[in-house]
Amino acid sequence: MNIQLDTEEQDILDSVERGEWQSVLNLQQERDRYQRHALAYTQSQKIMIKLPISDIESLREMTRSSGVLIPLLLSRIIR
Repeated sequence: MNIQLDTEEQDILDSVERGEWQSVLNLQQERDRYQRHALAYTQSQKIMIKLPISDIESLREMTRSSGVLIPLLLSRIIR
C-alpha cells in the first residue's frame, strides 16, 4: 500500500521508526484522563471575552512554557 504523507506526518513516522517514542507506564490512567478532558470540553459552553493584546501575549507565553492550550489555562485560572 502506497500512502502519501504530508511533511508533518512523515516527520512523525520517521521519529517513531527511530525509536524516539515511548509508551507511558500507566496507559489506562492516561487514556482515562484524556477522555475526561475531552468529555469536559464537549460539555462546556463557550464564552467570548475581549482582552488587551498584552494580556493575550502573556497567555501565549504561559502556554508555550507549560504546554497547555489557552482555553484550558483560562479554565484552570477561573476554577
